[in-house]
Amino acid sequence: MHIHIENDANGPDALQLPVELLRQRLETHPQLWSHFTLTENSDATHSATFLANADILWAGRKLALDQFAAPRLSWVQVMSAGVEQWLPHLPQGVTLTNASGVHGDKGAEFILMAALMFNFGIPGFLQDQAQRLWRPSFGGCARGKTVLLLGVGGIGSAAARLLTAQGYRVVGVTRSGECSAPVERCISIDAIDEVLPQVDVLVSTLPLTAQTRRLLDRRRLDLLPKRAGIVIVGRADVFDYNAMREKLNAGELAGAVLDVYPQEPLPTDDPLWHTPGVVMTPHCSLDDHAAYLEGCLEVFIDNLVRFRSGRALRNQVDIARGY
Repeated sequence: MHIHIENDANGPDALQLPVELLRQRLETHPQLWSHFTLTENSDATHSATFLANADILWAGRKLALDQFAAPRLSWVQVMSAGVEQWLPHLPQGVTLTNASGVHGDKGAEFILMAALMFNFGIPGFLQDQAQRLWRPSFGGCARGKTVLLLGVGGIGSAAARLLTAQGYRVVGVTRSGECSAPVERCISIDAIDEVLPQVDVLVSTLPLTAQTRRLLDRRRLDLLPKRAGIVIVGRADVFDYNAMREKLNAGELAGAVLDVYPQEPLPTDDPLWHTPGVVMTPHCSLDDHAAYLEGCLEVFIDNLVRFRSGRALRNQVDIARGY
């Protein structure tokens, strides 16, 4: 069988997968090394030629696969956790696996850091600093405060462990209302209205699906108490950013730590840049380029072993659910 690697010529060097590196990894597994041929491409004008002969695709960049003739293609491994841009263009019968879990450790630390920022009033102090205002505020410890964690997949589960260890009361939210993450309790998406008025920190790691789009609309944001802070590291379109910005301007939220935006890069004239209580990072909170490629490779090699033995693949995307 043939594995083809599509690298992103415009991406960071640390995220390029050289064919020799994959070959070395295959050679360490007796059940793999003699069963696959390999090619690599980073020139988009040549992609069609390579895809015509690919059985398995390592996708280091986004491709509209329905625009290519790829009669042998059976499985695509992508380097991202989110797959909403892949699904509309995925040929029927092709299996899709993602990089869920690779972001876990760094994402969990970022979420804990953001939650603690609200506990110590850091978004407000940053705003005061910019205006040279001296306004002390004295709060307590994080223990016992409530975090509503939207999504408890790879990132959410890792965050739940750190938040729980810090003393937060963590409520997880999943589609089914069930999860194995270390949370105090888990609820379904349909039940979040009951919990929102109790929340100190609202964290979203959710993917974008038909069910999650604008899940946190103006009505639900109005259910949050004034003390609540928002942390968004999942998909931006889960939230109504305009409504969130208006509530921040009105002082009706404690702040927001944002890593994702409806448009990226965020336009220089976007009012979010000047919204009080907002701490912004440019979509980099989850990725560790020193370790990310290696983490994705670990998932891929494990999946190749599973593929060869006919077992279920790790991180297989449910096409109907969208994640």
